[in-house]
Amino acid sequence: MAEPDPLLAWLYLQQGVQAVEEALSATMEEHCGCTLSEHAALYRLKSAPERRLSMAELAELLGISPSGVTRLVDRLVKRGWVARVQLPGNRRTVCATLTDEGRRVLQGTTMVVYWQAVHAHFESTLDAEDIAAVARIGRKMLEAHGRWDAKRFAPGSP
Repeated sequence: MAEPDPLLAWLYLQQGVQAVEEALSATMEEHCGCTLSEHAALYRLKSAPERRLSMAELAELLGISPSGVTRLVDRLVKRGWVARVQLPGNRRTVCATLTDEGRRVLQGTTMVVYWQAVHAHFESTLDAEDIAAVARIGRKMLEAHGRWDAKRFAPGSP
């Protein structure tokens, strides 16, 4: 049996994840009229301990730049799904919070479509052993690079 090729394994993994993300994003845009990142932002806001996150916290959780999160929140505010709030006693920190409409869209539309898309584009292509291996390998990679955080990668995360 030939030695496994780490570069080939990396390319398969990287391009496989990219293909699934593209399929998830296309499904979200077609059925919900929002991007995968917009759905993830709504979910993170709903899951936040105080039901709000600073722009810096949201950017970190979503893995995007501060300017990227500002543009994302701008789009969500225009749709009426998110509101900007300032913390009492700290007028320099701007936080995002879900509106009632954002919560309704998340629970009634985007979460349903997201989980269906995950099943269709990821889960249905793998067996239980594959899924366990992907979870184990993903966590190992995150831990090795100091990126594991139970708060971020808890079961049920988008």
